[in-house]
Parts: sequence; C-alpha cells; structure tokens
Amino acid sequence: MQVDIQKLGADAARQGLTLLDCPYLRTAAMPAQTGESVTEWRSRVEMWKAGWKAGVKSRAVVSRAPSSPFMSARR
Repeated sequence: MQVDIQKLGADAARQGLTLLDCPYLRTAAMPAQTGESVTEWRSRVEMWKAGWKAGVKSRAVVSRAPSSPFMSARR
C-alpha cells in the first residue's frame, strides 16, 4: 500500500500537480470524516508527499535532457 500511495504522488508530480493536490488533504479524506486516526492519515499524506517529491526530481531530470541530438552540440 505504501508503494501505491507513493506512486500516486509521483504520478501527480509528473502531471504537474502541486503538493496541495494531495487527495488526502481533501475534506472528505480528513480523519474527522473517515474515522481513521490522525497518525494513519498523516502517514498517508507523508507517503504521497515522498512520492510527489521523487516525481518532481525525475521530472526535472527529464526536462533538462536535450530534445534533439543537435541541441547538445555547442557552436
């Protein structure tokens, strides 16, 4: 389950979503609504956030790669 939540966060980052788009931050997913403990909820938020950060890193690496082999050569 932890890997699934992290994957969702990474996918969100690759789509350009922000940390505030975490589904666990929506009102319907808050502990007061779901009945789960704050500790469990926070763990899910942290897992999603870790995945999101990893997705942002991988997105930054991809965006720095030259789009054409001709672009990497300097004149």
